[in-house]
Amino acid sequence: MADQLVLVDIAEPIARVTLNDPPMNPVSTRSLDALHAALDKVEQNRKVRVVILTGAGERAFCAGADLRQESQMQSPAEGKAFRAYGRRTLQRLETFPRPIIAAIHGYCIGGGTAIAWSCDYRLAADNAVFRAGDAYLGLVPSWGMGLTRLPRFVGRNKALDILLLGENFGAQEAYAMDLVSKVVPRAELTKAADAVAERIASASPGAILATRKAIAHNLRHSWDSMVAYEEELCEEVFEHADAKEGMRAFFEKRKPRFQDL
Repeated sequence: MADQLVLVDIAEPIARVTLNDPPMNPVSTRSLDALHAALDKVEQNRKVRVVILTGAGERAFCAGADLRQESQMQSPAEGKAFRAYGRRTLQRLETFPRPIIAAIHGYCIGGGTAIAWSCDYRLAADNAVFRAGDAYLGLVPSWGMGLTRLPRFVGRNKALDILLLGENFGAQEAYAMDLVSKVVPRAELTKAADAVAERIASASPGAILATRKAIAHNLRHSWDSMVAYEEELCEEVFEHADAKEGMRAFFEKRKPRFQDL
């Protein structure tokens, strides 16, 4: 429906979640509420193995926080609560039980970059435009991306280039920094996202989840902690029925029949 801020379309094993406030799909408390409700719906469907996250319309994937809402906040507590909500949202995207593919087109700015870059696989149309220009609004990135994750993703120097200059940069520049996984023509974005989703959906959901848990843990903990966690995950995965099914399918030269989560 047109009045829904986030749309969900499930065609098992793929779910498509669309930010639906065109033309710019800004982020507000209401849209974050709707996004979490959409993720709840997807999570409840055990047949879903992968999610595609995109934006409605042609102008933007997401142009960041709704500045109208931020300008109307009456107290520091309101601003703090909104920032905390943004951080929880990135955390949920990063640790969601199913992998999330961002299908990015048009403008991807501020909080939009935080959402997109938190996804597991980031597919960009050739018309994608990125910007993290918070300083030029008298602000700093506040959702756990620009100041926290971004330096780990691209290194100290590139993070400063992006944040201090606050300039637009395109899909190819984002690809060169590993901020996006692949660049495709705009007309092929949906087809390319579907192909990636179908590929990931054919793998063991349990093994995919364990892999993503390990990478998320690795960003936050020490080497020794990661070594111990790797072994914990290995014990879990290698004892799962999917490990036995995968080996049988390999030797029998057929597609494996992996269990849903």
